Amino acid sequence: MIHINLLAAGAIARKAKPQYDVRARALLGVGVMLIVVTGCWWYAATLDSEIEARQDEKRDKESQVAQLKGQVKKVQDFEQKKKLLEDKNRIIDQLEQSRMGPMKVLDHVSQSIEPLKIWLTKLGVASDTVELEGKALTNDDVVEFTNNLRRTDYFVGINLQESKATVENKINVYQFRLTFRLKG
Repeated sequence: MIHINLLAAGAIARKAKPQYDVRARALLGVGVMLIVVTGCWWYAATLDSEIEARQDEKRDKESQVAQLKGQVKKVQDFEQKKKLLEDKNRIIDQLEQSRMGPMKVLDHVSQSIEPLKIWLTKLGVASDTVELEGKALTNDDVVEFTNNLRRTDYFVGINLQESKATVENKINVYQFRLTFRLKG
């Protein structure tokens, strides 16, 4: 038999590549896959715990918001009730002042009438203006009444609008009309 040498005479022979075992490669592949799967599982678990923590935080914030809304509603109700009470108190004060005004006017007018022979037929109080109508037996009584009103410190701008003589039930009387303002 003939042997043919196909290699050139001066060529250097190459070393053969080492052959890896298929089982070692498969084991290496399975090991890498296990590491990747374990890493993915760990990362997913970390994300799940972070999501759960954020959801717990969100629930806590929502409960705080609900509590604060309740408190805000209570404060608004309180402010509304306070405003209502303040309005009622202001109205009561206005009524007190308006009730006391005519009473004081009548008190001061009655003190000015006392020794005289005068009858009042009309007394009207509008804000700070007073209109007064009445009758007297003499004109001197009307003048004295006007002077008595001027002596009080409660009235200003006293003006005798009219004084006229008339006859009622066969008696001579003087009808008069006064206007003045409340001091203050």
